[in-house]
Amino acid sequence: MDQLKCPRCKTSSYQKPNLKLLVNVCGHKLCGDCVEVVFIRASGPCPECGVVLRKNQFRLQQFDDSYIEKEVDIRKKILKDYNKTERDFPSLREYNDYLEEVETIIYNLANGVDVDQTRAKMDAYKKDNQTLIMKNRDRQLRVEKVLMNQIHQEVAERDYKNKEALEIEKRITIQKKREKDSIIDELIYSDRPASEVLASHAAVSGNTAGEESSETVATKKDTLLPSHHALVGMTVFDPLPMSQGKVYSYQPLLLSTWGPGVPELEEMESFGYLLNMRCLEEHHIGSGFVPAYACQRVLQDAFSCLLLKPQDI
Repeated sequence: MDQLKCPRCKTSSYQKPNLKLLVNVCGHKLCGDCVEVVFIRASGPCPECGVVLRKNQFRLQQFDDSYIEKEVDIRKKILKDYNKTERDFPSLREYNDYLEEVETIIYNLANGVDVDQTRAKMDAYKKDNQTLIMKNRDRQLRVEKVLMNQIHQEVAERDYKNKEALEIEKRITIQKKREKDSIIDELIYSDRPASEVLASHAAVSGNTAGEESSETVATKKDTLLPSHHALVGMTVFDPLPMSQGKVYSYQPLLLSTWGPGVPELEEMESFGYLLNMRCLEEHHIGSGFVPAYACQRVLQDAFSCLLLKPQDI
């Protein structure tokens, strides 16, 4: 694994195993100690590029490439204001032009191309679309809130099911121990034969297990977390409610080919349709394919529309 190294103090992760590199908007990395030394005040220049940075905006490095770090940071900030969606445009072409404009702005800021003109363009955009920007931000916050509620709900349901499974397993373990102790006591103090004692306990144990299984299924079916109902109907991201209805039964699809009926696969050979079909080798029929399938398809195409009349069109 490559070692981390601070470009300013030259401290490496070999010398300091818990070394953490931090980056800011310029993308240049510094270790935590250098950040504390260089940025004693709230802000200061970057040691490499001289850009004025704020101490509270340093974050952990995620990528080895400083350019990628810089672009990711710029993209996050740009997309907070350029948050329009396809529904905000009358046509797909205008939406694509908008996305291309956003990528151009990110590229210019990340590569230092026409920075002043780009920032002026961004300020004009914010001024002209301030209401829409705030509206889209609120909508994104609502969607994120619903998603977080759904995640918390799924975690709560999983924890509840795990807890229920542990309780059932615990009850089964206790019940088995009681049955074992009961069998041992009866074998010691009872006058009945051992086979009869074991048989009676086996029957009682089977009935008890069946009752517990039915009770467990009923409990799982009737028990719902109260927070589940609070989410239903909020947005399209909510899970669909379970519906109890008739079980689906498959019905074969009936197609009208406007022609004579095609023989079934079993009748192909007896009618002589397969006489001119070449025999397939063993490796050709490994997936279950047989010549009758191809022959039936050819007959279906040949017979199609032979009985079609002008008034049927």
